[in-house]
Amino acid sequence: MSSKSNKRVSQAQIAREAGCSQALVSLILNGRTKGIAAKSLEKVRRIAAQHGYSPRGMKLDEIVGADPIRTVGYLLRSPLKLANKSNFFSHIHQGLHEHLSQHQIKTVYLGSEDDFTGERHSLSEHLPSALKAIAVMGQINPGLLEELRLVGKPLVYISARATGKCHSVLSNEADSAELLVDHLYELGHRSFAWIGGTPIGRREERLTALKAALKQRGLKLAPSFNIATVEADRNQGFDAAQQIHQTALSKGLEMPTAWIGFNALMARGAINYLFQNGFRIPGDMSFAAFDMTRVCTEERPEITSAGSDPEKIGREAGRIILQAIEEESESLCDLTLPAHLSVRDTTAAAKPAARG
Repeated sequence: MSSKSNKRVSQAQIAREAGCSQALVSLILNGRTKGIAAKSLEKVRRIAAQHGYSPRGMKLDEIVGADPIRTVGYLLRSPLKLANKSNFFSHIHQGLHEHLSQHQIKTVYLGSEDDFTGERHSLSEHLPSALKAIAVMGQINPGLLEELRLVGKPLVYISARATGKCHSVLSNEADSAELLVDHLYELGHRSFAWIGGTPIGRREERLTALKAALKQRGLKLAPSFNIATVEADRNQGFDAAQQIHQTALSKGLEMPTAWIGFNALMARGAINYLFQNGFRIPGDMSFAAFDMTRVCTEERPEITSAGSDPEKIGREAGRIILQAIEEESESLCDLTLPAHLSVRDTTAAAKPAARG
């Protein structure tokens, strides 16, 4: 039995249905009204609404002929935008979309945290009137979070927590750290390195959990091998590995044999640097990451990782939203998903000399 696709149509398809240019459709969907004929404006908006779009400045339930559309808006933490949405949040959005679409609810991109700077007092004016709930992906400014609460719609904080203020869904970072450290420790590794990500709560939570897991085994993270970074991408991972290598050379230190990255993108960059400088992975050192996205497996070597499935995080957020919409409950859910370890190509037994 065939089923109707939930995929949103392209602007080109809307242009064909409306009998106008794609450029005009793009202008209208981005909120342009000046110089556009009222008939064309109404027609494009109506067709767009029927296909799940929410153009800026357009209220879905006020469009003549548009079917009622229930929407859930999602907002990305700074500096993320649609063009540079992280792999982690791409997976989360996929899970959120899949769960809500099963109940005829569409997801609508509200913008990045940066888009609302200086506009908090008129926040409600920028939200679709058909909006039923809001999902916030990543930690945002507390002031903006409070403004979102005042909108009066169910609010779910994903990969961040604001206890007593809104729903939240998180990965179990403590379990992830324990799984990674236990795996590497059992392989004989005693010298660890950490390459961290963006200065947000998730980085601090992972680093704290890592230090706690090491402490349980009588180990510490040496300051020279604890690298903080501004971003969490391949380039930052490459630079962090270079910094550790140069520090080890200048101070006459042995290179750490067990490396843990904030995410798999950073791990990819660091592994690239190590390969370029003659190190073997996992022959000379093992590498693992806090991650369960496709980055771990889309290239060779595949990266050993631990974490909660981000698509499941998205689906759980969708479940909480649906329950909040249908039951109109005032109780708040603070949910943490279990972590799992996936052993892949980048970890192996430490050399006998490194076992201590």
